This record gives sequence, C-alpha cells and structure tokens, in this order.
Amino acid sequence: MQRIFPLANAANFRELGGYPTEDGRQVKWRKLIRCGSLSYLTAAEEKQILAYGLKYDIDFRSDDETEIYPDTIKGQVIYHNAKVYPFMNSVFKNLGIVASMKLGELNFMEEAYVQMLADPHAQVAYREFFTYLLANDKDGESLAFHCAAGKDRTGVAAFLILNALGVKKQAVMADYLLTNLAYSNDSVEQVNRLLTNTPQNQLADKLNTHLAVIPEGIEIMYKTCEVLAGSVENYLVTKLGLRRADLASLKEIYLEEVD
Repeated sequence: MQRIFPLANAANFRELGGYPTEDGRQVKWRKLIRCGSLSYLTAAEEKQILAYGLKYDIDFRSDDETEIYPDTIKGQVIYHNAKVYPFMNSVFKNLGIVASMKLGELNFMEEAYVQMLADPHAQVAYREFFTYLLANDKDGESLAFHCAAGKDRTGVAAFLILNALGVKKQAVMADYLLTNLAYSNDSVEQVNRLLTNTPQNQLADKLNTHLAVIPEGIEIMYKTCEVLAGSVENYLVTKLGLRRADLASLKEIYLEEVD
C-alpha cells in the first residue's frame, strides 16, 4: 500500500495505515487519510478518492478559508467543518502561570501548536473530530481530515488520533515529518493556492507561508499535553472529554493484527 498519493491537486494527501502500535498491532489501511486542501480536485481525482471509500470529510479550516476555497466533494460525503481558529483566549490565559513557566519561551510556531491544544475553541473542534472518528466504524469506509496545507491543524489532529491508538512515538514523529517529503517540490504557486490574505485568517496564512515542518513541532505537542494533563491519553480524557470506553472503541475500529 502507498502512503503518499500522487494526486496533483490534492495537497499532502496520505494514508495513516500501517503504523505500528505499542501493543504489537498496526493502524488499518483505507480508514484514515490526512491531507491539505480538497478545493482543486479534478473529476478524475474525486472519483479516485471516492473509490477509496471516502465517507467522512472533516475540515479544520476557518470560515474565510472554506468560503474562498470550498471543498469540491462535500456534497457526496458527510462533511463537517470543525473550525480550529480563531482561538478564544491568549496563550497565557489558557495555560496559567505554572504551565506557562513549564513550557518556557515559545516561538511563533510553537505558540500556535500550544494554542491548538490548550484553547477551548480548538479543543471543541478536535472533540468534534473524535465524534466522527468514532462514527467511522463500517468496513470499506474511510475518513479524511484536513486543513489548508495539511501540516499544522491537521498535524495536531494526526498526533491526537495516532496517540489515542497507541502508535509508537517514533512513528508519530515520522508521520509528522513526512509533510516535508510531500512538499519537497513546493513552489510559490502551491503556497498561493492556500492563502486567503484576509485579516481574520492571518495565523493560518502565516503558518502556510512555509510548507516545511520541523521536529520541534511534534515535540511541543507532547510537552503541552504532559504539562496540561500529564500525558496525551490523559489530555484526551480530561481536555477533549473522551471516555476510556471511547479510546477502546477507537482501537477496535482502527487497529488490526499484523500478518
């Protein structure tokens, strides 16, 4: 099975199947897809994606992004816009004094990732994401989740679901960094197709100006969850409101034994 799909008009479109878990299983193929914009698909590409079993399309983009660049296939699948931006509070208000001190000084990218995990508005969006993940329990059906470039908001979502499934940390980190291979031939034209250039969408536009990711991105996600809740699993329960039974159901839906 291939991990990165060579679709010219589906940015950073790739499979999450095959990743190994700590308990010796692996993520099922044809169940989870992460990607960037689905606004430029050709009819042939839409047909190819639908033939892959696409049932759910979870879009993390803002109102400006979805209005300017609407998904072209949302009429044929169950579409949900789980907007991660705008953040409700400042990073300091979301973290408090103690957590802020533990995380230390943050650069722009790190602060954005911390906010995606700490802000109440963003947490609602990711909780909605998990609602659809739990609904995606039929064989032969898959769920795609995306933002504009498929690297930041989508990267946090992939981090959360892969950790919920117990995927090995090395594989979680490798998946995050795979964006760099997907965008190895990035161009000014690719970037311009993602930007809205609107005042309300400055954060997303600034992050999407550069299509590369760095290891510090995944490291700040782990550190933030540990500071907020002690671990990623505890974060899923205490901050996103998942039950232990939900985590067990997710593993039942998305994991399989290794042949």
